[in-house]
Amino acid sequence: MKRDFHYIADLLEGFFKQRKIGKALRIIEECEITGWEVWFQIEFSYYLSQHESFPEWWRERPVEFDRRREKEKNFCRPDFIIRKKGWRQDAYAALEVKQHPEAAVCFSNMMRDIEKIAKIKSSSLDVRSFWVLGIHRKKSKSELRDMVMNRFEAAGLDYFEESTLIRYIPNSNYAYTMF
Repeated sequence: MKRDFHYIADLLEGFFKQRKIGKALRIIEECEITGWEVWFQIEFSYYLSQHESFPEWWRERPVEFDRRREKEKNFCRPDFIIRKKGWRQDAYAALEVKQHPEAAVCFSNMMRDIEKIAKIKSSSLDVRSFWVLGIHRKKSKSELRDMVMNRFEAAGLDYFEESTLIRYIPNSNYAYTMF
């Protein structure tokens, strides 16, 4: 799990360091563009396809729910399923993406995704770890960390600071948080 966290974190850090991403986020903010999550997914897909580690990845691949945990739906589609070259052939990390200008709303949406992904049937695909990425406007890192901790506490889940990443996106007024 620690290895997965560091790999996904490294991918995200490299992605967000690209000048074009900061520029695009400035335009998104200046023009008050909403619903840009699909744009992010396409840009990140391109980044993954060009990455030096040659990850195996899928976007929105259907994964079966465990019917004991989810009664209404049969499948979910994590935004990304990623396997680093060299990982066990059948072991993957799932990444869900949320964006909202307000960090509090973004974090609430991220917590709902944690609940959703926790219902994946283990035999459907060996998702050995799952992560949620939230892209939101900057606040102080301590304020963002406190907001995340409060969301975990409210959900009755343990919070692990070593599995939380909060970074500012260069050349923009945005930050991203992964846990």
